[in-house]
Amino acid sequence: MSRKSKKRPRRRGARPRRRPSPTSSAFDYQWVIDQADKVLAENDIKFAADNWQQVALDWFTANERDRNELARFMATYEGRLGVTWARDLLRLEVFFRVNDHTAIITHYDRTMARYPRSPLVEMWVAEQIARHGGDWWRARPMLLHVVEQLPNHARPRYELGFMHYLLGDFTGALPWFDEAAVQLTDDEDNIGARVLYNRSLVRYALDGDRKTAIADVKAALRLKPDYPQARESLRALRGRGRWVPW
Repeated sequence: MSRKSKKRPRRRGARPRRRPSPTSSAFDYQWVIDQADKVLAENDIKFAADNWQQVALDWFTANERDRNELARFMATYEGRLGVTWARDLLRLEVFFRVNDHTAIITHYDRTMARYPRSPLVEMWVAEQIARHGGDWWRARPMLLHVVEQLPNHARPRYELGFMHYLLGDFTGALPWFDEAAVQLTDDEDNIGARVLYNRSLVRYALDGDRKTAIADVKAALRLKPDYPQARESLRALRGRGRWVPW
């Protein structure tokens, strides 16, 4: 299940009327931390020595595979984590829920990076660093580390493939998309559609195999029927002219 598709408790008061611009030098890290703490308090999140692991599991992810990975990580580093880490993790989750990209990256750099490396956290943060921070070269080693630590996850493989695709390296992109397609689970419709759609682009660009590209686009639309780029590509691939997928 993708982060966007999981069910979440209703937020109350997450966005005050005014805040510093995240692109200006006036960005106030403590201010966004205070806002995150308000959201946690309004959702009655309480941390204690005997519940911090369960609170982290219940609020950070609803995906069973991710829950298992987070539980494994907490068991491995229990002595170095604790209540403070759980609170910082849930602050990060609040920033994800309100799509505050600057807060996500800043919180990771200033706070989360001082704890043991969590492949699950790095998987989500690396995407933000690449897509919204624009630092693909910083994100790449993070994603490669995640691939090593999470051999059954599709998302980091998709992100690496997408990175190669953006750089015009279609030959390098295709193996990552292929690996991602193999690792998809039944509850990953959104990321699955993106994997298959982008694989169709690089396949067609590499060998001009219209039939295979159409099959991938159709598979993407079965997972996500309201995927406008895939619908447009399908119409183009069914045309007579040679389609250029960019």
